[in-house]
Amino acid sequence: MRNWCPAFVILALLGTVSVSSAGQGTITGLTVSPPTADVGATITATATGAPSPCGAVFIDWGDGAARTYATASLPVAETHVYKTAGTFNVRFQGQGNCAGEATARVVITAPKPPPAAPRLTAVVLPDPVVEPRRAATITLDGTGPCRLTLDYGDGNNQEITATLPTTVRHTYALPGRYTVVATPVAPCAERRQAALQVGGRPAQRITGIQIDQPAGAPPTERSITMAGSGRCAFTLDFGDGNTETRDATLPEVVRHNYPAAGRYTVVATARPPCTGDMRSTFVVGRDLHGSITAVEVRPQVARAGQPIALTVAGSGTCKIVVDFDDGESRTVTEQLPYRLTYRYAEAGDYEIVVWTDTPCTGGGEALLRVRRR
Repeated sequence: MRNWCPAFVILALLGTVSVSSAGQGTITGLTVSPPTADVGATITATATGAPSPCGAVFIDWGDGAARTYATASLPVAETHVYKTAGTFNVRFQGQGNCAGEATARVVITAPKPPPAAPRLTAVVLPDPVVEPRRAATITLDGTGPCRLTLDYGDGNNQEITATLPTTVRHTYALPGRYTVVATPVAPCAERRQAALQVGGRPAQRITGIQIDQPAGAPPTERSITMAGSGRCAFTLDFGDGNTETRDATLPEVVRHNYPAAGRYTVVATARPPCTGDMRSTFVVGRDLHGSITAVEVRPQVARAGQPIALTVAGSGTCKIVVDFDDGESRTVTEQLPYRLTYRYAEAGDYEIVVWTDTPCTGGGEALLRVRRR
């Protein structure tokens, strides 16, 4: 009967050598192949030693799997498949008439995910408005290698094979609105399109600021409307120490809260290529330090008995005196701007004069011609 000695060996790079005795095998080293592999790969561990006879080895693979293998001689090789990723210490140990022990380390990595299917995600126009006979930049956004047909919308198309994202340029001869359509060929997926305006670029400018108190909003809140055209970047100074930088298509509405009563001046300063620097002054709360800045009458030529509209422009709450130049006058204390209507009974030329008392300042006049009915 053969002398059977249990011994188990681990995948190892370094081994510890035990002292052999006469008639015994001694495990002196351990190698693993490959030392690094993906989950599911077959790992071979080989224990070596001297002298040759060895009845058995105990092998611990380091992942919970262990077994005693009967053998006749060294070297001895066994295989194992790891089902999870990690770093494992493998140990081979001689048993019975076999002595010695060796260890090694094996690194198991998770399998790499399969490459994502190529996909077109967007047709991007960095500048959606270009001038005729100037090249438009078109970016095809996405991932992976893709073959597609790009229809420029002007009767021209192009076959493109490239790794996404990629950029192309195309020149449109005539003004108009064009739809750029990209249609991929399988396995690349997702048909995308974008609209392009050639010519007719709107002027980029701020033309005015209007301040309003939104309906239903707290009395300290104001709606600030930036009038204008095109897309503008601008700095908005709220007049209370706060500023904000915005980039929007005009007109743009911004709401802001002014918790303290007083007079404020909002300033909008455009950034190139947008143009226009505008400001508007208004009052939050009761302000008795206002001023009258102008007087306007509409229409400037009216018929006797026809109502005319008089606007007293300015800011603040002021005592307002209006002399209609027909023997009548009106005195009120109101928030500026102040509007009223009036009817003249007789034809003639009238000079309407408006003034105020301190602490308010300013005044004005307007000429009106009244004809017979």
